[in-house]
Amino acid sequence: FWWKRKDLLAQPLRFWSPALLLVVGALALHLVGYLVQQPRLSIIALFGGIYGLMGLTWGPRWLRASFFPFFLFAFMVPLGSLSEVVTFPLRLMVTTIVQHLATDVLGMSVIRSGTQLFDGLGTYQYDVAAACSGIRSLVAVILLATAYGFVMFKSAWHRLLIVGSAFPLAVIGNTLRLMLIVLAGEFFGQEAGSYVHDSTWFSLLPYVPAILGLILLGRWLERRTAATAPVTASPAQTPSTV
Repeated sequence: FWWKRKDLLAQPLRFWSPALLLVVGALALHLVGYLVQQPRLSIIALFGGIYGLMGLTWGPRWLRASFFPFFLFAFMVPLGSLSEVVTFPLRLMVTTIVQHLATDVLGMSVIRSGTQLFDGLGTYQYDVAAACSGIRSLVAVILLATAYGFVMFKSAWHRLLIVGSAFPLAVIGNTLRLMLIVLAGEFFGQEAGSYVHDSTWFSLLPYVPAILGLILLGRWLERRTAATAPVTASPAQTPSTV
């Protein structure tokens, strides 16, 4: 909002009574969330109510111009048990990838049982819990990709490509972190792997390939767009006609 403040204030601002429906709808949603004890509904109602109040005070043009920032508030709504549909497949995917990389590429004896990884000698054993499934980094990377795509690009397919790249980039980042945990356990024992798992600095590793991947993809799209853009001749180069 601060970045786009000049564009927002340049909109024709006026009182717009239809936005009162948004405010009433948000209030009703909050009441439903209170009755059924679902805080996430009240969170959505809070953002929706503020959005409606802005429209009521400043009009529909303001609402259109401010829709995207308010859309980003969706990433602040806690998923809770709803995330289990995503977390369990993520856990299986990452553990399977790490097991194949360790066994088939690095020649290590890593055994996978469901979401557990361990070696045959019992040196280490790790279970990828739901909190370590990568759902947090996935949500964060999707948020970064959405903001980056919509701010930097105008084309719809460019934006979709940027947002769509968030999932594989998040999986790559989480795989890297789990691979480092297994390598630490393989060479230095269970405690070393646990240190890598608990370390704040190592927990930031999943975001490194994600951010680099987004930047590289964005620059590739910019170069591709510049290369395919039509070249218009200047007036001095345009041949005159009689």
